[in-house]
This record gives sequence, structure tokens and C-alpha cells, in this order.
Amino acid sequence: MTLKHVLMAVLATAMFAAPAQAQNNVKVGVILPLTGPFTAIGRQVENGIKLYMAQKGDTAGGKKVEILVKDDGGNADATKRIAQELVANEKVAIIAGFGLTPLAMAAAPVATQGKTPQIVMAAGTSAITQ
Repeated sequence: MTLKHVLMAVLATAMFAAPAQAQNNVKVGVILPLTGPFTAIGRQVENGIKLYMAQKGDTAGGKKVEILVKDDGGNADATKRIAQELVANEKVAIIAGFGLTPLAMAAAPVATQGKTPQIVMAAGTSAITQ
């Protein structure tokens, strides 16, 4: 699956997962390793998001999409804390990103508890889908 398809899926999911959001605004929280040893992964995904938004605009389904990019430094504890902040404080409609499997797994309980869809973009193991 290409980054374009992943981003389209994120935006489509956000449109249906945002009933609590303001009528014309959808927040998408993206958690990536932008510092530390896995910076290359995080920067590639971040640049892909920026390029897609520049080419396609910041609206989807008639709603303005706001992307909140956060750096977890490749640390699972930081990922969990950031996911909690995005879900509880920022009220994002969806969380996405995750450069490594342990980071995606750290955010999963937060997403489940907050009933917030989670899209894993750069991690991969069969345990994620279980």
C-alpha cells in the first residue's frame, strides 16, 4: 500500500470518526519518530503527509483537516503519553503514524479506551491486527 493510499484512508476514516468534532474541522494526530535513531522513517512519513496536503488541499468531505504531528523520539513511553494527550486533550478523531511496532503497540490501549481509530503507517507485525 502506498503512502497516498494510507493518507486517503486516514482522511476517509477521519470523516466518519469525527461526530464529536466541530462541524467543519477534523483533527488527525500523527505520532512519528522525528528525532532519535529512527528519524529517517518519521521524516519520510511527515514529508509524505505534507506533500499530499500541499497537492490535495486541507479539506476532505467538506471538512477542514488539521494534522497535528508529534515527535515520540522512537520511545514507546513517549508514544503512549502523546497518544493520551492527543485523544484526551486535543480530541483528535484519529491517531496515526507509528514508525515502529513497539510504538504502535504502546498507543493501542489508548486508542481502544478512547474509542479512537488508529492507523499504523510504518510498523508491521501480525500482532498489530490481533
